[in-house]
Amino acid sequence: MMCALKPSEIRSARAARDLASALYLRNPRVTLVDVGLRITEGELTDELAVRLHVSQKPVSFEFESFQDRHPGLVIEKERIPFPVDIVESTYPLQWNGNGQQTVNRSGIFDPLRGGISVSNEWFYNYGTLGGVVKDADTGDEMVLSNWHVLVGSAYAPKGLRIVQPGCGDGGRPANTIAFLERDGMNQGIDAAVARLNSARAWVNDELEIGDVADVAEPAIGMHVIKSGRASAVTEGVIDGLYGEYPIDYGGLSRKIKHVCHIVPATNKREVSRGGDSGSWWLDRDTHQAVALHFAGANDPESALAMDMRHVFEALGVTLIL
Repeated sequence: MMCALKPSEIRSARAARDLASALYLRNPRVTLVDVGLRITEGELTDELAVRLHVSQKPVSFEFESFQDRHPGLVIEKERIPFPVDIVESTYPLQWNGNGQQTVNRSGIFDPLRGGISVSNEWFYNYGTLGGVVKDADTGDEMVLSNWHVLVGSAYAPKGLRIVQPGCGDGGRPANTIAFLERDGMNQGIDAAVARLNSARAWVNDELEIGDVADVAEPAIGMHVIKSGRASAVTEGVIDGLYGEYPIDYGGLSRKIKHVCHIVPATNKREVSRGGDSGSWWLDRDTHQAVALHFAGANDPESALAMDMRHVFEALGVTLIL
């Protein structure tokens, strides 16, 4: 069940998040700043907080020593005019699944659909083909995934071949399905689209889930589901929104915006694995696309994804229904 949060509370939290980002997003300890539910002893509460995610929290008896040794890394909660939660976690990008294999997701697909292996021709890796969209101006049909799956370099040219399966799954130029068109990285969106050629058919479908109904706004408490190349179908719950994520993409320092934080659904152990980058999170009940997956953590298990409305806006695309 989604949380009934007051608009005024959300506005105050977002304003405090803006301040927290300005103060601490450049702190090398900080891995994410968002607005979400406070986590106490590993469990979600119903209290809204500005959350600063850090790579490591000093234990209490070491804190004074930490302050003395690293004064520039200390986070002062009292500077933020809203309840603050410090969450210990890091979120690596989730491409190249280190050899994990999922039946029927690493091979050649015809028709194309969401949840299968894809990459560009330059890198020996794989991510997930999220789905098929169309250019809002021309109507050209395109595949959509992450920037770090379809582009991955400041030197990647328009027209770069996109192969399915990805190179890390044996894809070669003969498996070209599309040509790189554009991306949203300059707008803080780790996403890209590639114009389909006529090599294969496609369907509006997420493997083992079904059709995508529309694009919708994510919400705290929303139950979501995704189809990814590495972990197949997994379920989660959105517990954080409005996140900002600092990252260095091989020398390109960026701030990824509009980040949702997702934790496992009740009685579920996993939300994602390396290789799931580019998959689409859908509202479990309506099958509306709400977020584009790009990173995750194992301890504690969680995932990061970008609000799909902003992804589509940055890329200038619409859903094909």
